Formats: sequence, C-alpha cells, structure tokens
Amino acid sequence: MSSTYCFLIQFILNFVGSTAADTVENNLFHGKRSDIPAPYLPTECMLEIFKHVQAQDSGLYSCLLVNRYWCKNIVPLLWSRPFEALSTENRYKLIHTYLACLDREDYLNLSSSLQSYNIKIIEIRQPLFNYSMYLEEFSYKQLEIAVHSTIHIWCNKTFINNHKQDQILLIATTLCKLFMRRSISLKSFIIDKYFSHSDIPQISTFIEQPGLSHLTRFKIDYCKPMTTNTIKLLENLPYLCSNIRCLDIKFPIFEHNHKAISRIISTQKCLNEFNLSGVRIGSERILFSLQSRHETLNIIRLENVYITEACFNALALCKNLKDLSLWYCRGLNIENTSVLLKSKFSLKKLRLGFSPICSDVAGLILQVGGISLKELEIDLINSIIVETILDCCPNVKEIKLANYFPHDNNYLFYQLFFGLSLENLEIFINSKNLDYEDMKLTGQDLPPSLKYLKLSCGFTIDQFKELFKTCNAPLETIIIDYVDLNYDHIKVITKFIREKKTVKTLGIVGMDDMTSQGIKELKMLKKRYGIFIIPSYELNQW
Repeated sequence: MSSTYCFLIQFILNFVGSTAADTVENNLFHGKRSDIPAPYLPTECMLEIFKHVQAQDSGLYSCLLVNRYWCKNIVPLLWSRPFEALSTENRYKLIHTYLACLDREDYLNLSSSLQSYNIKIIEIRQPLFNYSMYLEEFSYKQLEIAVHSTIHIWCNKTFINNHKQDQILLIATTLCKLFMRRSISLKSFIIDKYFSHSDIPQISTFIEQPGLSHLTRFKIDYCKPMTTNTIKLLENLPYLCSNIRCLDIKFPIFEHNHKAISRIISTQKCLNEFNLSGVRIGSERILFSLQSRHETLNIIRLENVYITEACFNALALCKNLKDLSLWYCRGLNIENTSVLLKSKFSLKKLRLGFSPICSDVAGLILQVGGISLKELEIDLINSIIVETILDCCPNVKEIKLANYFPHDNNYLFYQLFFGLSLENLEIFINSKNLDYEDMKLTGQDLPPSLKYLKLSCGFTIDQFKELFKTCNAPLETIIIDYVDLNYDHIKVITKFIREKKTVKTLGIVGMDDMTSQGIKELKMLKKRYGIFIIPSYELNQW
C-alpha cells in the first residue's frame, strides 16, 4: 500500500474518530442534520479510501451518519459482500433485511409456502435502500448458512429437521431470484455447498435479468458429486455471461462434467485467469480448450490435475502467460514437460510443487521460467534445483519456500540466497508438519540485498534470537506468522529494530490475542522508531 493511501486513510480515520462521532451523537440525540462538509476530494478518491477503511471491523459503520454524501457512498460498500464473517444473530438480521426488499408478490408467495411448515415471517417495512442491488460477490454456501440460522431462530425448538433442506431451498430460491433481478453490481459468483445432499435452485432462477450477465469471476468448489441443477447451470452459463475474467474450478476426482467447463472457457471473451484443481480424468479436454483463449490468458494455476503432453501443448500456445502454477500434478515427465520449451511466453511468476523424485522435471520447468522470472515459489530444494535457478533464472527477486524440510544442508540456503539479488523471502512450513519448529535458518544465510522477510514457520526462542542476532541484511519489512509467538519473540524483534535502524514495517499475525506487554512493545516501536505496524486485517496484502 502506498504512503499516499496510508496518509489519506489516516485522515479519514482521524475524521471518523472525532468529528464523525460528534456528528452521529447530534443526529441521534438532538435531531440535528450535519452541517459538516464532506472532505474536498473527488468521489472516486473517497470511494478508494472508504474501501480501505472497509477492512476494519466497524470502520465504515461509524461513517454512515456523518452526512448524506458519506452515507450514499458507504452503503454500497457495506452491502457488496454482506455475508462474510457474520454471527448467528447478524445472519438472521441480514436475511430479514433482504426479505424486506422483496416485491409484494414474491413476499406473499414465500409466506404462503412457509405456512405449510408452520413458519410465519414477521412483516417488515421496506428499507430505505434496496440493498440487494449492491451485491457484488455471492456465495451460495454463505446464503445457505445464513438461511439455516434464520430458520433456527424462527422455529426455536420446533425446528423440523426432516424438512430443513426443503425450507432452506425455498427461501434461498426466493432470495436468489431477488439477487438476479436487482443486483446490477454482481461480479463474482461462487457455487459451493453447505448441505452437500441438497440441490441449488432451478436454472430458471438464474436466467433472470440482469442476473449473471455482468460476471467477471466464477468459481465452483465441490467435494461431492454435483447435483442436477448445478450441472444444468454449468451447461447454461455460456449463454448467460461471456465476460468472465477469472474462472476457478475445483472438482473431486470422480466428476465428469468436462464438456460444460470446456464450453465455458471457449465462450469467454476476456478470460485472464484459469484455476483448475482436483480433476484427474478428463483434464486433457479442459486444458486443450485453453488454446481458444491463448491471446488473453495471463494466469494458469493447476493443482492435483493429471497432465498429458496435449495439455502442455495447449499451455505452450498461451503466449501472454505471466503466472504459472503446477502444484502436485500427476503425469509429469521429461517427455511431455519438454513441450513447454517451445513456448513463447515470458513468465514473471512460477509456483512449483513436486515430490523429490520429480526434481529433473522441476529443473526443466525452471528453464522455461528463464530470465524474465521475478517470483518463484517452490517446495523442493536440492543441488540440481539450486544450480538451475542460478543459471536459468538469475533475475528472481522474490522466493517463497513452501514446506521445505529444514533439516537439509544449510549450504543450499546460502548458495541460493547469495547467488541471486534477492529482495523478498518467505518461508512457509505447515504447522501440521512435524518439522515445523526445526527451522535451521541463521541470519548469516540471508543475503545483503534482502529487504522483506516473512516467516510462516516455527523457531525455538534460541533459534529466533540467533537468526536476528546474526542478520546483517537491511530488512525494511518483517512479518512473523508463528502460532506460538510470545513476548520473548517481540523483544528479539525490538532489539533488532533498535540496533539496525532499517526496519520500517512490522507485521505480527495474531495481534488480537497478544498480551498487554506485547501491545505496549509494539506501541513503543511505533512511537519511538516510526515503525508502521500492519493491521491484522491487512496482513494478507503484504
């Protein structure tokens, strides 16, 4: 995030913290209208600032009653993704608000249908805004969860489990029709399930206008065999929208709906990103269809997918490809992978996940990355891999080591890091890995060019002290994501910041659960050394 944005956001937060609070008090208790003018900034600038303030837990809510200008611009932001991270009570309130947005006829039809389950909807007056029109991202799973919570509250102890899924589908269908008719901003649609054995609404629900016509992102995430209506939706999607830019497909290994996916790919005019996960049978047909979008595709990410030579032929045709991920895919060998050597794309980012026996394949794909490669994520490091990176990818500036076993020879660390002009380094080990707390990284292993360090792995406190005690890199950003982080770790970082005087930004995952001692230490760093402490809600952007 730029310093200009940080300044503007701080300006808004200061305004919200003082002036807005006084204004809200006047509005609520004295019946006065706000005479405070909105900041003299163009609407576009204000919207950008509000989007960043939106990430806070309640940042935007305190802005709603400042004045009409702020309210008019904030309501669409608050209702663009309303289903995220809701309590049971707030899910109930959300569904009630949406039901109040229904047309009279739809409301009466739903009320009549629910009477057979002894459910009576409390009638609510229509809200000031038609909130359904602001919906930008819609997950069917989140809708199911919210409706389920609402029915529980309606029925209390008389909730009839035998008809639970029928009741949920009835209400979800009515609300889906509302979204399809009114949501002129709907850009992202996610088909996933909370109740795996129930179906989604019929296809007639989704052909309402404007419906899905403005979609730019479509994701389907299924861990069970797909239902009849889901299959029909996939088959009809090419006729409902043609401007999807990001297509994200996750199937179990036993699905056979590849023809429909291929059809969706070939009908999207501006497909920029394609993600495919879990398809072992029929992946060749899906990936072969990518060649129809070879002019527009910039990002292709494949995970747990069976790949053949024909698949690589299709990938090689995508001449504008910049970001490629092959994560634990099957069928990889030197013969079919070598097809990529004929490609004309210039990769900027490469993500590779392999078993140790595939190191020769990894080396070949690294050659494809070549001198254009800037960012690399890899889970396999050996002497051949290191040598290939240094010889073929000398311009890599960012490396992420994922689940790399830390007990291996540290010389490989040193050889790799010092052989590149590395600026960003992230080390990730899954906390479920038995080696999580055995990272043998020292400060002497870090290159003098390193400015950014993110550690998503475990250290004993002695290892942590040794790392920062021996570090001579001019680190500007440090992010620590460690489940057992405590005050002793904070003190080590404080000492490093005080002595090196290069650090400008610090991120600590789990700050919300930090002790008072730790919070006090971070406040001291901010005040005395001008360190920017990354807010918890913003860490994934760094």
